[in-house]
Amino acid sequence: MRKLNIPKKLVQEFATVEAVWCSQGPTRRVDAVMLSWIKYEKQLRRLFCFVVYQHPNITHATLKDVMSVMANNRNLNPTTFVDCIAALNVTPVKTLVGSKHALLAKELVRIKKYRNKLMHGQISGQNIRSAQLERDTLLIVEWMSSLADGGDKVFGYDGLRRNTFVHAKKASVVAQNFPFHDAATFKAWLEYQTQN
Repeated sequence: MRKLNIPKKLVQEFATVEAVWCSQGPTRRVDAVMLSWIKYEKQLRRLFCFVVYQHPNITHATLKDVMSVMANNRNLNPTTFVDCIAALNVTPVKTLVGSKHALLAKELVRIKKYRNKLMHGQISGQNIRSAQLERDTLLIVEWMSSLADGGDKVFGYDGLRRNTFVHAKKASVVAQNFPFHDAATFKAWLEYQTQN
């Protein structure tokens, strides 16, 4: 089994992946790639929330309503998070990831195809070997590391640190004009973004 090299900034986030990777469990490679995928999705969600939470009308008092809007939207996924970040007229994910974006994005599309099957207990039909699962875990790590670097540089937030709301309120505002002003208009905007 190849070595799982985790960049320092991802060490805490990937502690569980590393534990699975180093175990003797017969499904450790599948489990590692699936856990990594969850972390990939979470990072994109946190980056999206970071921008949204910077809205001046989103406060401790209104945060629960905004979070409820996201919790009740069934169309949020990595693709819609990327699109929503772009729709907020901030630096897009493609730019944050940088020169590796084209290659890594293509690989993530491929991984997603079998991830969706495996997540629902189905057979992928792709005869994916252990070595490929290892490579795919490392590709997700590479994407997240690149996105974290870009997010830190441009937004002052990497999408990895917990307490996104606190970080959003402490950072310089990265969005100039928000297309919503409260939870109700955020809900309408988010529904529009995730249905198109």
